[in-house]
Amino acid sequence: MLLSVKCLAFFVFLLGLVVGSFLNVCIYRIPRKESIIFPGSHCPSCQQKLQARDLIPLFSYLFLRGKCRFCGEKISLRYPLIELSNALGWLGILALGGWEITSRNIAGGFLFSVFLVITMIDLKHLLIPNVLVACLLVSGLIYQFFWGELKIMELVMGIIIGFGVPALIAFFSKGGMGGGDIKLCAAMGAWLGYPAILYAMFLGALVAAIVSIFLLLFKLKTRKDPIPFGPFLVLGFLAVFFFQEEILAWYFSLIGP
Repeated sequence: MLLSVKCLAFFVFLLGLVVGSFLNVCIYRIPRKESIIFPGSHCPSCQQKLQARDLIPLFSYLFLRGKCRFCGEKISLRYPLIELSNALGWLGILALGGWEITSRNIAGGFLFSVFLVITMIDLKHLLIPNVLVACLLVSGLIYQFFWGELKIMELVMGIIIGFGVPALIAFFSKGGMGGGDIKLCAAMGAWLGYPAILYAMFLGALVAAIVSIFLLLFKLKTRKDPIPFGPFLVLGFLAVFFFQEEILAWYFSLIGP
C-alpha cells in the first residue's frame, strides 16, 4: 500500500511538472493573444526553436544553468517556479483527498492550474482573459452536471450572485472592481454555488484589504497604484472549495453557540 502511494505521488508530481510547463506557455502567450499550440516552444529572446532536451520541466533549467542554449540569455526563474508550484499543488490536493484519484481531486488539480495561470497573468498584466473565465464557467457547469452535489437553484444563484454582487460594487464604487473580476466571480459561482460563493468573495476581499493596508503602510504601494484583485479571489475560492466545512466550523466556534 505504501509503495503504491509513493508511486502515485511520484506520477502525479511528474505530471504536474509537465502540465506546469504548458502553463508557462499559457501565461506568456494568452495575454499576447498568441496561439498556445503553434508555433512550438522557442526562446523569447532569439526566437530559436527549442529542442526536446531543452523542454524537460524543471531539470532543463537546472542543466542549462538558467540560460538559453543558443543565445545565452537568462531564462526567467518564473518558468521552473511555475512548474514546481503546479506539481506541489497537485501533490497537496492528492494528499487532501486521501491519496486517491477521485473526480473531486481531478477537478481540484484542474482548478489549481487554471487559477495559477490567472494569478500570474493578473499580477503582470492586470488582466483576466475572457478565454480563461469561459473555461472555468463551462467546466464548472460540466462538473456540476456529472459529479456535483449542488441543486439547480444553488448553481443558478451562485452564478447570479457571483456576477451581481461585484457588479454592484463596481457600479457604486465607480470602477472599484474590474470587468475581469466580475466575470471571474460568476464563473466561480458555477463551481461553488450559493451560499459558498459569498464566503469565497468575502475571504478574498478580507485578504485583499489586509494586504493592501500592509502595502500602503510600508509605502510599497500608493493609493493610486492598481492592485490586482484576481489573486485574492482565487485564494478565497480555493480556501472555500477545499476547506469550507473547516472554515465555517472555526467561524462558528468564534461567535459561540
